[in-house]
Amino acid sequence: MKVKLMFILSVLAIFLLSSCAYEQPIPAAPKVYVVDESMEAEKGQTKTFVVEENNLLALNTETQEKRNELNKIRALREDKDEQEEFSYESAYNNVRRIIDDELVVGYKKELDNPEFKEVE
Repeated sequence: MKVKLMFILSVLAIFLLSSCAYEQPIPAAPKVYVVDESMEAEKGQTKTFVVEENNLLALNTETQEKRNELNKIRALREDKDEQEEFSYESAYNNVRRIIDDELVVGYKKELDNPEFKEVE
């Protein structure tokens, strides 16, 4: 019984070791990224970036200026919204009013939001 078990285990070990053969790595081809932005698609222009294996950050460095510009626009828009909210808050800061028999003191976004429009 032990001889059969040892024989089966040795055959299994040889099979497993022979199946783990070393393979040569295939050289990687450069990756091509085609960027089709909505504004550039209307003009019929598409951007193509080729990223090679030795320079993986090429796409990042080529698009850095555009990303910085978009981040700046986004930050300015958010700052404008915050300044607008601050101006409303400071205008209503000392206002006291009675709404539905309840005293409301100061700025309440639900009540004082200028985008709120009453529908009849």
